[in-house]
Amino acid sequence: MKKIISILFFFPLVFFSQDSLSLSKAIEIGLEKNYDIRLTLKNVEINKIFNNWGEAGRLPQVNINAGQNNSISDQRNNPISFAPYLFLSNDVSGGLAMNWTIFNGFAVRANKTKLEQLELQSENTATLAVENTIHGIILSYYQAKMQKEQLTLLNNVMTLSKEKFNQQQVKSDLGIGVKFDLLQFEGNLYTDSSNKILQNLAQRNAMRNLNLIMGEDVEKEWDLTSEIKPDLNIKDLSTLKKEMLSNNTNIKNQYINIALTQQDISLAKSQFFPVINFNSGFNSSVGVLNTNDVNSPISNAQSKNLNYYGNFTLNFKLYDGGKVRRGIKALELQNEVDELRTSQMIDQLNFELTNVYELYLTRLQIFELTKKAFLVAKDNMDIAKLKEESGLINSFNFRDIQMAYLSAGVALYQASYDLLESNATLLKMTGKIIQNN
Repeated sequence: MKKIISILFFFPLVFFSQDSLSLSKAIEIGLEKNYDIRLTLKNVEINKIFNNWGEAGRLPQVNINAGQNNSISDQRNNPISFAPYLFLSNDVSGGLAMNWTIFNGFAVRANKTKLEQLELQSENTATLAVENTIHGIILSYYQAKMQKEQLTLLNNVMTLSKEKFNQQQVKSDLGIGVKFDLLQFEGNLYTDSSNKILQNLAQRNAMRNLNLIMGEDVEKEWDLTSEIKPDLNIKDLSTLKKEMLSNNTNIKNQYINIALTQQDISLAKSQFFPVINFNSGFNSSVGVLNTNDVNSPISNAQSKNLNYYGNFTLNFKLYDGGKVRRGIKALELQNEVDELRTSQMIDQLNFELTNVYELYLTRLQIFELTKKAFLVAKDNMDIAKLKEESGLINSFNFRDIQMAYLSAGVALYQASYDLLESNATLLKMTGKIIQNN
């Protein structure tokens, strides 16, 4: 039996090489390796590339062309030819052309503004990815920390159970123990061993989840050094709402959607104006004509051409069946939709912020109560150890006190985590989670 108990107590016993990991270090790793952040930053680079005046249409387009043409014309058997020879021709041509839209109804300016807004939107999307990653790392870190602390608590309980079982075993061997107490402590030890195995699995799963969000090897083990310390100094609700309206990234992106629609309206209205283009360039060609007859009057005949051109063109759409006006009307309605969605989003976020804030206040009260309850349970546990050793309480009563101590400890860790979760969510909603970490 002692052998079985010994195996249970030390199983699973796995050794890992552990590096220290603070919460700030975990966030640093996540910001560098998280896939969502890396993907959104690539989109920022793409939009930055396209945000220029050339893409907007302000700069001219210049094309160059060149070519060579070789041909053979056999007129030797042509009865109506005035030159019955085999002609060999070699032509080389080249040219340069420029097309420049001088005016297109202010569409260039609208295009450039739209490109700037798209770049800013991609940056905000990247900011969202950063906020979500930091939020996820905070929760995953403290979840892993909480599971580790609960495992330590279970180990302490199990150590005590093993100690009490060994004491009762000695009493039983001496013939002064009670069989009921021995069986009770043995059953407690089995139960605690099972709980430890399950808790070890929960802790390892939590660590894997943390590694996944950070972009690390999921099987890597860490020594989590940051303590579970909830922030007990949260601002009042009205201040939080003001910060959310100013800093929330989702709201910022929604305002950008409105701005993009407004630029689409400007682009559509530009079609009411004439389009003025300027075209210029030159074409040059050199040709050589030869025959296979040295007596031919046509031999090494050369031709050269050089042409320059430059012109302005004006294009004005007089009538398109009302297509442009209908398009503008549709975009104006879309702008109204965007504004309604913005108002809806703000109302929804205010609703969610209020709920999260009240939940935070509730969790704060629970945290303070569970902290007091744990201290009471701990004191009661210390007293129970002495009473059990003195025979003032039996094993059944001792187990009840032991389980109360375990439950109070688990409740305290859970309350601490819940408070941290509410705090992190408030920071994320108010756009402060990046500055605070």
